[in-house]
Amino acid sequence: MIKSLVRFIVVFWVILLITFLIHAGTRSYLKIGSFEMNIVVNYMFNFILTSVFYFVLLYFRKKRSEQLGFIFLFSSMLKLLLFFVILKPLISDGSGEKTQEFITFFVPYGISMISETYSIVTLINKEG
Repeated sequence: MIKSLVRFIVVFWVILLITFLIHAGTRSYLKIGSFEMNIVVNYMFNFILTSVFYFVLLYFRKKRSEQLGFIFLFSSMLKLLLFFVILKPLISDGSGEKTQEFITFFVPYGISMISETYSIVTLINKEG
């Protein structure tokens, strides 16, 4: 379990870092501002929550494998809820730029969900 968790965290960190560099570089190129809207906090938030929820999924993989899908859905909803409670006030700068706010949230969230889903499906298929 620890080996799977460490492997996921390292690969996930590299994927998020590359995504962050592309995201910040694109924002800089478009003269939007690379680090406005707390983009770093958003990426860190997604990295931490996804890593924690991946650990939870690994933990329940053997004990409650039949409920793994529900645990994954619950963790996804909880991540969204925590975003709106904690990060939304930080990202909203009052400028009314809803598209930029959405992209600042959705890019790391989407990459996190894809990475987590792929890793869990790969683990489940290995066992089966």
